[in-house]
Amino acid sequence: MENNAAQFEKSAIQALRNQTPIRDIPGVRITGVRQKPEEPFDLSFKLESGKSRVRVLAEIRSASSPKLLEEIAPWIRRMKSLRPDVAFAVISPALSLQSQAYCVQNGINFLDLAGNIFINVPGKFTLQRLGMRSKERNESASSFRNVNVFSGRSSRVLRVLLEKPKRWTFTEIAKELAAETERVARTCPNGSVDFAISLGSISKALASLEEQLWIRRQGNSILIPEPSRVLDAWAEKYKERYRWRMRSSFQTSNPFGAHLEGINQGLRPFMRGLYAFTGAAAAALDAPFIELDQVDVFLSNVNLDRGLRQLDTRPKSGPKLRFTFPYDAGVFMYSRLEASIPTVSNIQAYLDLYARGGRDLKQADYLLSNAIEPRWRTA
Repeated sequence: MENNAAQFEKSAIQALRNQTPIRDIPGVRITGVRQKPEEPFDLSFKLESGKSRVRVLAEIRSASSPKLLEEIAPWIRRMKSLRPDVAFAVISPALSLQSQAYCVQNGINFLDLAGNIFINVPGKFTLQRLGMRSKERNESASSFRNVNVFSGRSSRVLRVLLEKPKRWTFTEIAKELAAETERVARTCPNGSVDFAISLGSISKALASLEEQLWIRRQGNSILIPEPSRVLDAWAEKYKERYRWRMRSSFQTSNPFGAHLEGINQGLRPFMRGLYAFTGAAAAALDAPFIELDQVDVFLSNVNLDRGLRQLDTRPKSGPKLRFTFPYDAGVFMYSRLEASIPTVSNIQAYLDLYARGGRDLKQADYLLSNAIEPRWRTA
């Protein structure tokens, strides 16, 4: 039985002959596709655009991540210096946006079957199209070793790294998750939460981060060198799923007034278990110039739904309340009490503000510049 690499090589060759990677690009065509033209390349072809043409020598990769691309980058640079009139390219099923960006920044030519292409031979030929999504969702094939570090339990590892960007080992991250469980339990004695995950899950999350070049290993420890870049990537992914996640939320009128202190006091009798304000309500404590038009609250107890909905029967006297059951208990990590008001961490508040967009995006930028980044610089 053929392995995945051999199967993809066949499909890639057929896709090139069918013009799949350049479909809908006027005046461009692929000709002369040949297998094993010379060592160590898998195939060659000519790329033509009007009167311009270039020979492409390609290596087929059934999976490509920024880390794998980083490993072949020195070889690509050497080949380009020896044969500057030829394009040396990587062909993959569907490169992630991070992989595409890495290729462009480091001068690695590529094509994928989703239609993304970057071929640049200075002074001779340039063709670029980025951001195409695979209809077959083949992008997951380019991340075969990865887990989604931006969602579910794996995101708890990311919260540790972004909250405290320093050198960490596997066991130190596990201990930090246990310590955070105890800290939150002390803050909210009635809340039941456990942030712990297995060492295997931590290892998989770190491997995924390393594949995307978001962390670096230094001996037995790992470091997140550019936390702002990782937070930006998380915010974009969070925004993609935000509307879907809001399906688990519900809104009620607010009979408790416009001030967060009064709203919190009014909600307390209804609350059993963990809850925390997020979004603009949480950010208002560090950036008080915001006028709240909606107050967002995360709930850990799904049984509170019926009691809170009864607030609609009371007279409205403040911004609407929106209650959400989070995708993972990790949203409560590094939550805090400010004047007895429970709020999520600044990292989580930033994610929710960024996802809402509009004027909340300005609040997100303010929170990042004035509360999050200063802590990173002093870490």
